[in-house]
Amino acid sequence: MKKKKRYIVILVILAIYVICMFFLVEKDDSIKYKNDALTLIIGDSTIWQNNKGKWLNITEEETIDELNWLEYDVYIENKKLGNYYLWNDQEQWYIFDKNRKAVNKEGNLIAYRSTYDLKVTDFKSEEIRNYYNVQKVLKENKVDSTAEFTVATETNLDIDNDGNKETLYFVSNAFPMDFNPNKIFSFVFMQKDGKLYNLYKSVEGNNINNGCKPYLSAVLDVDHDDNNELVITCAEYSVIKPTVMLYKLVDDEFKILISNK
Repeated sequence: MKKKKRYIVILVILAIYVICMFFLVEKDDSIKYKNDALTLIIGDSTIWQNNKGKWLNITEEETIDELNWLEYDVYIENKKLGNYYLWNDQEQWYIFDKNRKAVNKEGNLIAYRSTYDLKVTDFKSEEIRNYYNVQKVLKENKVDSTAEFTVATETNLDIDNDGNKETLYFVSNAFPMDFNPNKIFSFVFMQKDGKLYNLYKSVEGNNINNGCKPYLSAVLDVDHDDNNELVITCAEYSVIKPTVMLYKLVDDEFKILISNK
């Protein structure tokens, strides 16, 4: 009788364990991805790794050498090229096929190695059509609303996958050639449901070649939560390595998950 009761107890414990594991797995598919390793390459200036939710900026030559001749999912200008091997000479990445034959492809490089597929979204940037939100941001930051621009683009995409497209604005007057402003500024912000969300802003005095020109480098879902993260690059005058930042919308505001500087 005691043996029978003991078997029943064991069966009940096993049943509870199976049920708990089922709900843990089904609760959030993105949980398992947080335990996977990811190597993400953006252009020639940025290598990021994520291991168990912790982001690392890879800059050491020895570590970069260890990433050579490995197979990556490769994208050029946000369009998938395929699975190729990469090699870095500490200045730039080169693409090779499985026979180590060089593949000549020009354009913005995105490449990754991971145990899961990253969703990379193509996008198109256009000239700003309506400057109402831009004028609002300039006024809030005490910048002349009649300012001229060296960057003035917008990108429409569905960042949070709710079925509606948001608008990203990129405006700057950095590196002016035919005008001489008192202030150098750069702004990146998003408009959604009538609300403006700040990603990047810089306002400073004009020291001839200061400031940076921001642009969107990549749109991808790095953690498999069905929300897109944004890679924004800011190019500085006479600086070979631009500043590259990975943004995520968290609790109604954008946060930088990692930067290459």
